[in-house]
Amino acid sequence: MPAQAAQELGRRLHAAGFRPLPDVDDDGGLIGTRLWRVRAGYVEYLALRPSGLAHAVRAEALFDYRHPAEHGAVVEHRFGHATNALNWLLNSADTTGARLPRPYAPHARSWPPSEPDEID
Repeated sequence: MPAQAAQELGRRLHAAGFRPLPDVDDDGGLIGTRLWRVRAGYVEYLALRPSGLAHAVRAEALFDYRHPAEHGAVVEHRFGHATNALNWLLNSADTTGARLPRPYAPHARSWPPSEPDEID
């Protein structure tokens, strides 16, 4: 992914409230990054790969520590170029523009943060 596209993607992810985690394979090798946020009963994440592709997922935010490998049902998902996957995730979260009713609304943040404490 070109540096300018990656910088714009990062700006949009931060502005939308996504937080990064490393994504590793079964052998412990880094395979990408997962960026996630919790929104009104849902977990949304974008799994980024070095190739520039991504998987965008919206799942029910259900978790039980007695069954840590289980999670709520996947409600929606898309796979494709990272920018397109992020566009889908953000646009489908917009309650005014989405074709399905959504119990969540976009998170608004400014970029760059005006205060150093605003960076989580």
